[in-house]
Amino acid sequence: MKMSNLEKILVNNPIRSRQVSHYAEKMLKRIDFQAGQTYLDFGCGNGAAAINLATKYPLEIIGIDVDLDQIRLAQQASCHLTNVRFIPVDGTRLPFDDGEFDIVFTNKVTHHIPNWLEAVAEMARVVKPGGHLIYADLIAPNWLAQLGGRVMKQTGFPTSDGLETLFRQRCLRPVHASITSMHYEVVLQKV
Repeated sequence: MKMSNLEKILVNNPIRSRQVSHYAEKMLKRIDFQAGQTYLDFGCGNGAAAINLATKYPLEIIGIDVDLDQIRLAQQASCHLTNVRFIPVDGTRLPFDDGEFDIVFTNKVTHHIPNWLEAVAEMARVVKPGGHLIYADLIAPNWLAQLGGRVMKQTGFPTSDGLETLFRQRCLRPVHASITSMHYEVVLQKV
């Protein structure tokens, strides 16, 4: 789902972009990554986090987003970098091979996707065995997710139960987790 113009103003704010960049870097440091590894930024928005990482670390980074305006911003901002590229992609149908990425990162994206479980399953599919999925988003209690899914069909309502079931099915084991009633942050390794 594309963001509204108001959401874009808020998310593309330089202060917010710095916060997102620092968060992505903080989460990356939770894993043992190596030079040359592949990194997918799922829902990259204006590309701030991917560009920050591409500037500081020798990773091969692809940023994807469904919003063409956001992809254009990211492409313009990254024109001087050779280790990052941005492409428009529907997150429920990733055009990548199974196990193509060492690291897949997403932050506050799946609540924008009505069929969020398909998107998370795609993220898990493209992580290499031994690779990592870094996931963070808002979550809803099961009852609210069921009600919200009926009333607000353009929005996703990730649940802790749904995420944990999918992660188990896809052989992803947590190496870091910070889970509250409203927020789910986890670093997983594919076994």
